[in-house]
Parts: sequence; C-alpha cells; structure tokens
Amino acid sequence: MLVSVVIRSYKRPRELKELVARVRAQQFAQFEIVVLEQSESPSLVAELEALGEPRMHVVPSRPLNPPAARNEAIRHSRGEIILLMDDDDLPLGEDWIERHVRNYDDPACMGVVGRWVKDPARISSPRFPRLLRFLALRFTWWKDTAGFAHNSLRKEGIGVFLGSNASFRRSLLSRIGGWDEGIPMGEEQSFAIKFARNKRPGEKLVFDPTAAMWRRTDIPGGLDRRGGNDWHMRDLEARIFYYRHVVGYYFKHRYRMLLPLFWLRGIQQSLLWIWDPDNGQRSFMERLGASVEIWLRLPSAISSERFSVGEVRRVPEWH
Repeated sequence: MLVSVVIRSYKRPRELKELVARVRAQQFAQFEIVVLEQSESPSLVAELEALGEPRMHVVPSRPLNPPAARNEAIRHSRGEIILLMDDDDLPLGEDWIERHVRNYDDPACMGVVGRWVKDPARISSPRFPRLLRFLALRFTWWKDTAGFAHNSLRKEGIGVFLGSNASFRRSLLSRIGGWDEGIPMGEEQSFAIKFARNKRPGEKLVFDPTAAMWRRTDIPGGLDRRGGNDWHMRDLEARIFYYRHVVGYYFKHRYRMLLPLFWLRGIQQSLLWIWDPDNGQRSFMERLGASVEIWLRLPSAISSERFSVGEVRRVPEWH
C-alpha cells in the first residue's frame, strides 16, 4: 500500500525542511512525499531537490487559496492512502505513517484524523477525556465544528475531517470529489459534509490519538491568520463567508431562515478565538479592543468583498 504524504507550503522554508526530514525518517516501507511549494522561491525548490530523495516530488506553484492548494497537491500524488500535512506541523514518532495506515485494515474505515499536540514535551491526557470523546470532531447544529483533536481516547464514527494529520482513501476522493475551492476557512468541513451525504452503509471516519502531530501556531508565513492589524476582522469575515457559502449552499433552508443568528454565531466563534491561548502572544488590551471592534464592525464583515463569491468552485468530480 503506497501512502502519499501531501504537504502544502507557503513561505516557511525552515519549517518545511524540518517537516520533510521528519517524514523521510518514517519507518513505513512504502510512501512518497508531495510538496506543493507556493513561495515562488526557486532556491528553496532547488534545496529540496538537492536532497536527492527519490520518494519526494516538489511541485512549484503560484500561491493558491487553501482548498485549491490541497486539490492541486493531491493531483500530483499516487498513493492509495493520502496523508495531509501543513508546513507548520511536525509528526511525532517514526511510526506516525504506520499508525495512520493500520486503521485501514478495517475496510469500513475511509479516513483517519490523528491527535494534535501543542507541546510535545508535555503530552498528557486532558481532563474529562470521555466527555471530550463524546463532544469531539462533530458538527454543531450550526454546521461549524467541535474540535478537541487533542484528546487521548480513540473515537470511531467522527463527523469532522481536519486539514492536517488526517488521511483518507483515494477511492473516497474519486467518489465524492475534492475540496470546494475558494473557501478561506473551514474548507475541510465541506469535504466532511460531502462524505456524510455520500457514505455507504458502515463507512466511517476514525480519530486515532496514537498518530500524533505537533501543531505549531506561532510560526510566521502561511495564511498568517494571526498577523496584521486586522487579524480579528479577517477571522470574522472568513466565518461569515463560511456560513454563507458552505452552510448556505449545503443547508440553504436552515441558513436562510436563521440568517441573523448565523451572524451572531460568527461573532461568538470569533470572540472565542480571540481569547484562545493560541493568541496568547497578544496583550489583554489588544484582545479586548479586538473584541469590541468585532461587534461594531459586523455590518462591514457581512458585506465584505475580501473573499469574492466568484472564487467559490465546487469540485464534485475528481480528475
């Protein structure tokens, strides 16, 4: 069984090379590495190619939006199992690929999400792991997600597919299509919705905490979601966009009937994110000011043209 480790990368050369080194050290017998390098840096591409790694294919690309980058990278892969990573993440352990693959001994398993770890030096079981297992990796009524991918207990039949440290069968991609393109946030959710609507009896997604990944959130580059003076407004606008163009597309009656409540839900989720420990590098006053501005500028977020509707492209077929 060939596994394709597919990596999206944008302006993180040091971290990308560190990730590639971790993947090359994996003990699993059959895997390839596909890197979609969007930094438009010929020198970085040359450095990677100079490694002389026959299992690695580097694909230079202009910068793409997140789901389009994922689709483009996967088009260059060959594996029966596709394992997704981003350039700011690192697998833990040299058996990381193997821990994903062993789940596919069960023919009903169509995809696997592994554990996200914030500090690899202090990995411990969270409080109330059984409660977290019940709540984790499922859609809320609003069709946004409850994460808790840091939990330590295995869960079968999860409803949410994450965008890093996650794998799936290529046959599933062929059946339901790729990622809906043009979505700035939550592109994984549309993929999970399509799976839920097209899955066959008995098919499932699995959370396997033994396949662990170090999730780093303080590295410049990438989408720079936490950077710039308008970091909080970009988050709110992306959430409003998700509700409008993902929830509004797949659950149009729910969205249209309760539109103002979806706007309030966007504010609530952005506020939670502003005060999340991942944004702990910002001062109390900065986060307080961002919280107030979120409320005051909701109308501009609703009407924002930052993410054009013309960019949304459904990908029901795969080629």
